[in-house]
Amino acid sequence: MGKLTDSLSALREPEYRKLFLGQATSVIGVMFTVVALPFAVLEIGGTATDIGIVEAANLVPLGVFLLIGGVWADRLPRQKVMLVADFVRFALQCATATILIAGVAEVWQLALLQVGMGISEAFFRPASVGLVPQVVSPPLLQQANALTSLVMSGSITLGAVFAGLVVAAVGPGWGIGIDGLTYLMSAAFLLRLRPAAFRGRLKQAGRPPAGDEAAAGAGPADDRSGSPSFVRDLMAGWREFTSHTWLWVMVAGVAVFLFAIEGPIQVLGPIIARDVYDGARTWGFTSAAMGLGQIAGGLLSLRWRPRRPMLVIAAGMSLAAVPVALLALRAPVWALYVSLAVMGVEWGLYDPLWMTCMQRVVAPAMISRVSSYDYLGSLAFYPAGLALAGPLADAVGMDTLLWVSASVAVCVSVFQLSWKDVRAPKDMGPIGAGARAPSAESALES
Repeated sequence: MGKLTDSLSALREPEYRKLFLGQATSVIGVMFTVVALPFAVLEIGGTATDIGIVEAANLVPLGVFLLIGGVWADRLPRQKVMLVADFVRFALQCATATILIAGVAEVWQLALLQVGMGISEAFFRPASVGLVPQVVSPPLLQQANALTSLVMSGSITLGAVFAGLVVAAVGPGWGIGIDGLTYLMSAAFLLRLRPAAFRGRLKQAGRPPAGDEAAAGAGPADDRSGSPSFVRDLMAGWREFTSHTWLWVMVAGVAVFLFAIEGPIQVLGPIIARDVYDGARTWGFTSAAMGLGQIAGGLLSLRWRPRRPMLVIAAGMSLAAVPVALLALRAPVWALYVSLAVMGVEWGLYDPLWMTCMQRVVAPAMISRVSSYDYLGSLAFYPAGLALAGPLADAVGMDTLLWVSASVAVCVSVFQLSWKDVRAPKDMGPIGAGARAPSAESALES
């Protein structure tokens, strides 16, 4: 019991607890859209290509605006950036639900609304990464990241199960409407957040608060006085990002992974579920199975600080080959669930280890910009993967495309592991001085 209580210490910090609860609520809603959106496209007569177009409509503007969002999240109060994004997404999802329930939706309308969702997400993501270190004590940073990953995994599982049932019972429009309401609930938690309560604690730890506007969760755009240029801010973030070999190598691998594996799965998976299994219910349960694995990985990350976290992550990327191959084989659904649960353990470890490494190394004033390069690089080819999955499946066959995807999963893992900096030990202990010195890259390596 004592060890469990120690593993939950971050939840005793009131500001982190509010952020934790808001994100948990929001992720439950997101899973309703993940399950509902492809079936909404199919319900109005769309094809596999249309599913890819609608999902890419979210990701293209997300990629385009991520760098802008990262700069502004380092300039403006991060809490307020996240609030605006939540309110906008609430309005957009309610509009999507309304046209679907009314029976007047068309593919182009769904795509246009997803463009707005992508832009909002581009501002929310970098701000949320930068806000976490401001609302939790430095020694509890990895634990906070692990708990955030854990609650997101649990929310994915819970949300996917209910989403599959709701979409199957009453249709995708109602599922997306539920997602809209959860953004409003997330905003309610953010409104109560007071990052200023941690200003003194950050100073005592040797970490400067993220700017003069720390009371509202802001970060400075630059260490220089005056009003720095937007382009200089971008370039400073790029130099920081590219100065860490392990960081850009892992991001490059994830970019290929999302293009060649995640894209085809998200487009072809719902069609296979509809034609071979039990439609939306099965597709929702696949996400739930992966979520259960992520919960296990998140629990493990609460106590385990591997000396070589990037090696653990890179090796685990190859696990994605198994569920993709099982889809190509039209294997029994229980085998698909088991393989996704095992893969989920890897992803449950991925987020807390990745975020903690990045937050420990990157200067607090640049964390939102660097995280925006992380997200942008990772998502760079994902829209193309979604858009091309349908036409490629028509050209070479669905099964052939899935087998190619499974092979790429193994190749990505081998590529990442071939870099010494990825395999090198990293310091995952409690944060002390925290503010990144010029030699922080070497400080990560033992």
